[in-house]
Amino acid sequence: MIHALHGMAGRPDDLFPLLQGIGYPHTAWHLWRCLLDWPEARTFEGFAAAMHEAVEFSARPRVLLGYSMGARLALQSLVNNSDDWDAAVLISPHPGLTDERERAERIAMDHHWSVRFLYEPWLEVMNAWNAQPVLAGETISEGEQRLVELWRREIADAFHGWSLGLQPDLRGHLGDVRCPVLWVTGERDVKFTGLAKQVVPLLPEAEHVVVAGAGHRVHLDQPEAVVGRVREFLGRVLPEVEA
Repeated sequence: MIHALHGMAGRPDDLFPLLQGIGYPHTAWHLWRCLLDWPEARTFEGFAAAMHEAVEFSARPRVLLGYSMGARLALQSLVNNSDDWDAAVLISPHPGLTDERERAERIAMDHHWSVRFLYEPWLEVMNAWNAQPVLAGETISEGEQRLVELWRREIADAFHGWSLGLQPDLRGHLGDVRCPVLWVTGERDVKFTGLAKQVVPLLPEAEHVVVAGAGHRVHLDQPEAVVGRVREFLGRVLPEVEA
């Protein structure tokens, strides 16, 4: 079973084409509903603990898949509860900031986004969010943007509790991750590809895939390439599972 975590200002459906293409049994977590239903999950450590309880008795093998913010939450879960997982796929993750000034700047920036997502006209703030250079690439339709407006309060909360500025620097703990990891970045996403080259060697069993012609939203920019690489990876590290 693949347990998938979507990105900031997104929704579970964003990952459905990828999950359906991979062809394994899957469930896409609704992170905004998690924040609503599990107040204790509003920190990285709290989310990892809540996820551990949720999957502890579920069927194996278990694969953890996350994109961007979801990949950061997934990385925390891998570090805290590595034995819960048989494999992981991390798309455009960040291992955590190391500079305290950068942390403070990110917390301030995320507070700004939180206020905007809570109070500004929805399509205006969504258009501003998607216009960020790091998200350049495949666009998200107005209809799809409207579908997450119901969760604007939870999204605003996520900018606080799940801010990159509050995420622990996980570099020193990556050696605790015992399952195979596929770390995916886009060729045009220079920053995150550079981070991956630094930190993937810290994982005991990991490989880094750079997808040509893709930016941060790798799975949207080059869906067939990502599906192919993930299927190959899971077929190799989980040979007992048939798609």
